Amino acid sequence: MTQALVHQKYKLAVVSGGKPVLPRVSNRSSSSKTVTCLTHDKANYIVPFNNQIKIYSIETRQCVKTIKFANNETLSKIFHSNEVMVSHISLGDLSDPEDEKYDKITVITNIGDIVVLNYKGKLIEEPKTWKFNELEVDEEVLKVFRNKDQVNVLTSKNKFSPSCSYELYQYSEKKLTSIKSYSNVVISCWSLNEQFLCVLSKDQEKKKTLYVDSIFGDNFHRSFPLPLSGNASGSSNTHFVNVMALDNSCMNLAIGFASGVINVINLEDLSSRILKWHIDSVLSLCFTSDGSYLLSGGWEKVLSFWQLSTNMQQFLPRLNGVIVDVDVVEDKYYSLSLQLAENQTNCDYQLLLLNSSDLTSRLCINGPLCVFRTMVKDVIQPMSAVNSKLSTSSNNLHKLRKKQQRKLLKRKRQDFTCNMEINPLSKHLYFPHISAVQVYDFYKNEQVSYQYLASGINNSMGKVRLELNLRDPMISEVKFTKDGKWMITSEIEYPPEDLLSSNDLVYVLKFWTMNSNSEWTLKTKVINPHGVHAPITEILMAPRVINNSYGCLTADNNGGLKYWSFNNVTKSWSLTRVSLPNVNHFSNSVALAWSLDGSLIFHAFDEKVSVLDFNTFSKLDNDSPSILNEITLDSAVQSLILVNDRNLIIATQTTLNSVNLLSYKVENSFDLYPFVNGVYKNGDLSRLISYDESSGRVALVVNQLPQGEKGKPALQYSSSVVVFDSDLTTKLGIFQHDEYISCIRWNYDTDFIFVDIQCRLGVVSTTTSTEMLDELNREGALDALQSNEFEAQLKKLSGGQRERDHAMGEIGEEDAVFEFINGDNSDKLINMNSFTSMFENIDNVQMDTLFDRVMRVIT
Repeated sequence: MTQALVHQKYKLAVVSGGKPVLPRVSNRSSSSKTVTCLTHDKANYIVPFNNQIKIYSIETRQCVKTIKFANNETLSKIFHSNEVMVSHISLGDLSDPEDEKYDKITVITNIGDIVVLNYKGKLIEEPKTWKFNELEVDEEVLKVFRNKDQVNVLTSKNKFSPSCSYELYQYSEKKLTSIKSYSNVVISCWSLNEQFLCVLSKDQEKKKTLYVDSIFGDNFHRSFPLPLSGNASGSSNTHFVNVMALDNSCMNLAIGFASGVINVINLEDLSSRILKWHIDSVLSLCFTSDGSYLLSGGWEKVLSFWQLSTNMQQFLPRLNGVIVDVDVVEDKYYSLSLQLAENQTNCDYQLLLLNSSDLTSRLCINGPLCVFRTMVKDVIQPMSAVNSKLSTSSNNLHKLRKKQQRKLLKRKRQDFTCNMEINPLSKHLYFPHISAVQVYDFYKNEQVSYQYLASGINNSMGKVRLELNLRDPMISEVKFTKDGKWMITSEIEYPPEDLLSSNDLVYVLKFWTMNSNSEWTLKTKVINPHGVHAPITEILMAPRVINNSYGCLTADNNGGLKYWSFNNVTKSWSLTRVSLPNVNHFSNSVALAWSLDGSLIFHAFDEKVSVLDFNTFSKLDNDSPSILNEITLDSAVQSLILVNDRNLIIATQTTLNSVNLLSYKVENSFDLYPFVNGVYKNGDLSRLISYDESSGRVALVVNQLPQGEKGKPALQYSSSVVVFDSDLTTKLGIFQHDEYISCIRWNYDTDFIFVDIQCRLGVVSTTTSTEMLDELNREGALDALQSNEFEAQLKKLSGGQRERDHAMGEIGEEDAVFEFINGDNSDKLINMNSFTSMFENIDNVQMDTLFDRVMRVIT
């Protein structure tokens, strides 16, 4: 087979995933973090992701359209880097205010690129684009304000410094004209109606002054010193402003301090009143349109409503994450941006759209929630009054980013892998997320469920101040039986810090089954299954021949091995067999493999692989030279894969080997060290190797070390996916990806699914539809039905039917635009809406299935 044919057989594409973007979250000077947009008809909600723009139907709670950046050549050039984000979304065409069409949006990036897109119908191949050419190199678009035909643009420079500079421009005839400048800006905010701007500035003597101006030049200007928070404490948090909010009438200004105090200032007489409830930093503030209520949120995971006229307070508690932003959308909805801050390795954001009348959830938006082994770049934790691993304090706010960049550049060995498993029954992706597990549908590109599997403080309430240092239990492994009906999890419980028992971790093994409500129910729980202080280093599910796969092996770091099985009489899981551990040898390099007939177990411990008899849990008899019972490798074993019961794939820290179990010889070996450079921690290389159990093909991910200009290290990774045959003799394909791949898994069909550090999901496939591989929108097929070409074809079909009917003397009417395709249903008309329901779930549908759906509609 030639290389060209091989590449035609396998294809790689990034088709799903991504995470919501909060473009202003890295800009400390902006109180507003989120960029979203409600459509003209108030029926759809537009949300930018790091790889696409998604439009959600508020009524159906589903994504109805996806504008992927990789679909379009223009968009792929604009969003060529992870540093380029959507900074503003405006309804209509910004270059043509008189355009009355309600199917366009104008998207503006932080570097000044502007593109006009259709959010209804088919995406234009060459959309209208232009750029703010007047911007300087380090100048970024912060916000765009519109007032009828007037457009003003607010930009910022030096956003990572303690104080940045602002510039307010007037935009007309595609040119920017400077109106006003602000220097040494600490923080800013603007009113909901986008008429007023408030800026907190600090002079050289560290005196803080508030400036309130009209955005569209109505000669309204106020300036006055920043009042104190009302807290008598001498702490720096007392004077540190975290967030501000300005009402639409420019009558009240709310200032949230890091100490938890909110100061509401009357701008007419500069009188103020103090609102106290938060016990940690106030992270979000917003006035309602009429100014009667003030909304606030923070670490408590509680949305607080302050009725300003009566000083009454109401709450919406038990939200999923820290409230980093709150906004009022068209007086009809409250938009909340939550950060799931328990994950220290990544920024996990969730967007909520609440009905303002009854506070019911209308939309819940997030991408895959990945927990990486090492913190990825650009992780920004919310502000807190205390310094902890989950938060950023006011003292080290501006040093944190530089410190994180230096740390990543200094380390030569990085491990950004994450854990992902696929359920064999539902094909859903499972991501362990601290104390919970996220279930994600790869094909629908949406979260199915989010369920807490371990009990902790974070599950029942928010953690504030010193409670942030208390670690919640962490799910380390998720496995499934071959039929997908049982789930086995391993978790670690952490004691409080600064105690004699702080290092005494508790390891828990749990067995779950699915109930009628599609939730996992705990059936058996085992505490410290391998003894006190003995971690679970590996879990391997039994093949189908062993108790219908209702069994599993667990291994520890001392060479111990235990077999657990399901008892049909007691309806619970129990320990069945034990292999005693080694008393003086410890290693976290542990891997397991199981033969398909269930007779042999391959147990890798450090640099040795032992072949065990499953019935006795002992090594095979070594008296016969024809029996292989132990293999010694060059370095610690990272992963074991038994392919077709014939080849044992062994991945060590330096090599990838294929051992023929019939001849006891190493058939093929590849040197991994020049590529991976030993960057993965013990056992994590197994996350980057997967194999197709039906064909025996093996997929290996190789992440390249970054290289910047002139040989200096950079933070932009690249990767390759290499697909081998079952004995590693032939490379079936080598595919490039522009980002670090964190995990790859076989989907129990014909595809390999992977996730990268941008939380994007991709596929290496042989059978996935062309629409998915080419990253086409699911609306593309529906748009074709609405086109003139389809109408012409339908007329041609109906015309042919009319001619036949005329020949038989059955029809004499000539004025029908659409005639009937099937004579048995002579009362059934077909129009452009007849096929709408057919395309509600068209992802990954084969051609014969699609034809059957069409026939059901027209017959």
